[in-house]
Amino acid sequence: MTIPPSPLLSSLQKGLKRVHFKKSCPLLGGASIQVERYFTLRSYMYEREKDCTISFKLSEVADMWYTSIKNAKRILNSLEEKKWLTYIPGKGRGNVSKITFPTSFQTEVESYVKKCLQNEQLDLTAHILRLPIPQSWIAKSSKDIRRLFGYQEDTASSDILRSFISRPVTTLHPLKVAIAFEAHVIEQLGDSLVKYDPLTDTVVPHLAHHYETNESGHKWIFYLRKGVQFHHGDELTSTDVEATIQRVKKGPASFSWLTRGIQQVQCNNRYQLTITLKQPNPFFLRYMASPNLCILPAGVPFHEEDWIGTGPFYLKERKKHKIVLAAFDRYFKERPLLDEIHFYVVSQEIADLVNYTVDDDVSTPPLQKQEIESGFRYLIFNHNKRNVVRDSHFREAMYHLLDMEMMASDLKWEKWIEASSFHYSRSTHHAKEADKIKSSLRQSSYSGETLQLYHLDFTSAKQEADWLVERAKTYGIDLKSTAFTLDEFVERSMDGEADLIFMGEVSSLDPHLSFLGAFYNETLLFRRMFPDHALHWIDQQLELVKASPTTEDREAFMQGIEEKIRSDNLLIFQHHPLKTRTFHPLIKDVEFQSFGHLDLKKLWIPH
Repeated sequence: MTIPPSPLLSSLQKGLKRVHFKKSCPLLGGASIQVERYFTLRSYMYEREKDCTISFKLSEVADMWYTSIKNAKRILNSLEEKKWLTYIPGKGRGNVSKITFPTSFQTEVESYVKKCLQNEQLDLTAHILRLPIPQSWIAKSSKDIRRLFGYQEDTASSDILRSFISRPVTTLHPLKVAIAFEAHVIEQLGDSLVKYDPLTDTVVPHLAHHYETNESGHKWIFYLRKGVQFHHGDELTSTDVEATIQRVKKGPASFSWLTRGIQQVQCNNRYQLTITLKQPNPFFLRYMASPNLCILPAGVPFHEEDWIGTGPFYLKERKKHKIVLAAFDRYFKERPLLDEIHFYVVSQEIADLVNYTVDDDVSTPPLQKQEIESGFRYLIFNHNKRNVVRDSHFREAMYHLLDMEMMASDLKWEKWIEASSFHYSRSTHHAKEADKIKSSLRQSSYSGETLQLYHLDFTSAKQEADWLVERAKTYGIDLKSTAFTLDEFVERSMDGEADLIFMGEVSSLDPHLSFLGAFYNETLLFRRMFPDHALHWIDQQLELVKASPTTEDREAFMQGIEEKIRSDNLLIFQHHPLKTRTFHPLIKDVEFQSFGHLDLKKLWIPH
């Protein structure tokens, strides 16, 4: 059977041919809105298609397009005028309408992606790859996708690496960030006075080339490097450091704790400043190494889309579905070896398919680098809800119910590492005893009510939630799973609804500073969900952690906090994820940096 060409594809192909010569695409203007609406309609309705026809209510389409029912009718009529579809309105209020398409959605997607790739239209390709379509539909083009979105040398001899991320960025504000990828990007854009070296467990000079303290430990003097430039060209001075510290002190409590112990900041001269503490703090230098204390220019208000720091990369472009980092040629240390790194937002399936590749022989088998992520996954209880999750017997039943060995076996995980701590070095095996589930439930106040189980809107998180829902059902526990986005997590719109939440925590290179930040950062779930009495006790222990002069002493107090969390089942530790990155063999110096991401400064490709 011969399938007639789609009018949509015909118009797109004509437009793309023009794009090839004009180096710009008319679809990115007003027409692109119609194209996006069309593909959004088909992607969310294709499972209901029968012989290229769907039945629907106008309210569904209006909600999908975030518009009114009246405007939805106008859009459908406009698409029909272009002969992209045939629209048959339902007669009478509440009756279903129908749409018939000229060809199958899979055929249109495959042809559209192929044409975009041929004309190297990355933004248009990325839009299609963001839609909830089966990965198999673009399998034929996967090599072309890897080639186009991998490393390329453009006509100006710039080395550009393109990659995929699975969601839009939430925030790049150093004092509001709560997501690992965003924190990683901030580290590329900004620098702190000093840096933590995980190999030696010491703090080393960075923007400050030298530092010293008096005998009592109350005063710290920092000597700044001369000639360090911000992205907009101004030189960094002690005034910028003072302004940054004051900004953090007045900022959200999530990070203002880093500067809470500072009594005074005095600019001795252009390149020297003295920080006076209220009392000696052995951990103070580690605070100054925090990426959240990256130095920003004093006279420039912070702006998300015009990020000005001193980092090895600057923010060249930021859109909802695209971020471009460009090498900062005047960086005070070694300039990055790549010129630009482009991140495109696509679906989770496509992001898993394409990581870092090069514009070379795509048939070359990719390499993989895997290491244990410095973080853990967990199930937490919302103690703000006045219901059974506050019952220790119920939480104990859930502890034994969430058997990670059983989950790993049922979900066919090949490799996994059990977690009982924030860091894998402190994790040990803790047995789950199924015969205690029923007895703990009988002692609890649970009476069959439905509890809301929230999980991230990722495939793996949904699988874990579905597994727990089914296992809980066998013991008479009714859980209803709901997905949430990272935007909803940051905005806290879920806090009043969720009873139990699957979530993860990722550490920076400094596990001790990250441990403190996990409990002080008000955006994270520990501060949001733990009961007040537990937080009060934990805060007291954290003061001892900060006052401890040695790593061993800090570890001892941290283990005590973790034991309290386990004994009260404030959360249930699950596992330490194994982070795997796929990359082309030609990409050199692939190293993991903080938050489980690659060190972008060191990546390079031999010509």
